[in-house]
Amino acid sequence: MTGTAHPTPPFEPDILLPEQRVFPGRQAMQGERLLMLAVLEDALDCYRKCRRSREAATRLLFDETRAWVESRDRDTLFSFESICEALDIDPDYLRRRLHETSDGGARRRLTDDADGERSRRPARRA
Repeated sequence: MTGTAHPTPPFEPDILLPEQRVFPGRQAMQGERLLMLAVLEDALDCYRKCRRSREAATRLLFDETRAWVESRDRDTLFSFESICEALDIDPDYLRRRLHETSDGGARRRLTDDADGERSRRPARRA
């Protein structure tokens, strides 16, 4: 062969179509919202369970999770802020509650919903 072959890189970026992106004020499809909720639940579970670990691999997982939760990035589809926005959850409230329960602070398991009912869900935006 006389031509120079250009091998395809093993990791090419995915391209998102406009309808695949979650924009403010637009509800994601049910499947996407369920996936976002699963990602958020997994991260919160990891944050709480791995926080006090002394094992290096577990501690690294916690540090990565903490950085993800504390990030203010809104441009990435599965960033903490974007997921909270898509699920109509106040990210600052969720961060505060996560720090409170992880630090052994006020360990209230239930929060007041807008209608005064007690719930285990994070506060929704007004």
